[in-house]
Amino acid sequence: MRIVYLITTKGHGKGGHFHSLNTIANTIGQVHDVHVINVGVQRSESLDSSSYKMSFVNYNGYNFFKVFLKLKKIVKHIQPQVVHAFDVESFAFGRLLSANLGQSSYLNKCGGPNPKLYYPKADNLVLFSHENQHFFDEHRKYQKVNKVLIPNRVLPVYIDEEKVKAFKEKHKINTEITILRIARIGNHYHKSILQGINLVKWLAEQGCDIKFIILGTIQSEDIYRDILDYINQNNISNHVIIETDDKFTYNASRVLSVGDIIIGTGRNFMEASSLGQILLVPYKDDDYPLLVDNHNFNQVFETNFSPRTKVDNYDSKLNLENILSLVQSNDRNINSKKWFNSFFNVNEAVNKYTELYNVSDNRKLFLLDVILNILYSIKGLVIK
Repeated sequence: MRIVYLITTKGHGKGGHFHSLNTIANTIGQVHDVHVINVGVQRSESLDSSSYKMSFVNYNGYNFFKVFLKLKKIVKHIQPQVVHAFDVESFAFGRLLSANLGQSSYLNKCGGPNPKLYYPKADNLVLFSHENQHFFDEHRKYQKVNKVLIPNRVLPVYIDEEKVKAFKEKHKINTEITILRIARIGNHYHKSILQGINLVKWLAEQGCDIKFIILGTIQSEDIYRDILDYINQNNISNHVIIETDDKFTYNASRVLSVGDIIIGTGRNFMEASSLGQILLVPYKDDDYPLLVDNHNFNQVFETNFSPRTKVDNYDSKLNLENILSLVQSNDRNINSKKWFNSFFNVNEAVNKYTELYNVSDNRKLFLLDVILNILYSIKGLVIK
């Protein structure tokens, strides 16, 4: 089977959905003939194309129809059985290409909050989260859309032991318990970083030998300074490490094992689960992250391990005591690897995608929605 995937770069091209597409395309590319077309302002560095062919077409919004003609030419040469878009902007092209080929259209909603305004109608909509699935199932507009939940999108993490050793030597990490948060230092992850700082301060006050590691590139100097000020105000600079060197931030999952405990969201949470590590998620209505266990896993999974996480009967004090108990214990195994094997391993997704592509015969143009989608795509590139 020949498959074309589409994705749009509006900025840096390093977001989670780029990594998800890269992993999915590489895995499916071992079985099928896969071609990824990246449209946008620059080629994404996250697309490494080890098992798929790769094309880039410059797209700035103003040249929509010129780009469409280029894509039409590329697709005519490939002759795919499937054209599958991984964002709304590229779906404006994907649905037209699918219609031209007489095929069903495919769109991925790669997690994130439920849409509040416009979201297109595809023949087939692949979802990563239960939260999104419930939204689209209950929304009248999408009743004729074939909706499929396929959360599997990560591979088991390969740890670079040399990098881990270098990191520990650089920061003189010996016997301390370490809590790791891999995140870009900017507005989007600001609160989750502050929650990690609060937790480490509390654990240190309980007498724990603990360090909090923030690993990520700086997106906002203002947020970076705010975090430094917060650390100093709480007098815990000896308990916090901030690492922004590309040596460690590039493919940061390769050094996940520097953390005994991981504060994770989305695919980062899933990657850490492949190592069987203790996992926390940012919690919506508290100053501390939530310990994920067998009792609350399904509710945390509901919102894709995001900062929107809320669980029934939440008790902040009990949550902290449970974390403290694990930190003080010699046995820190919560068997998170079983979650990875059951829900996240991308190797389990190949058959799911193949089945979707083989059985779908849903073909509707939704003409008004096509126009809205094109306008949305142009606006997304012109106004950033």
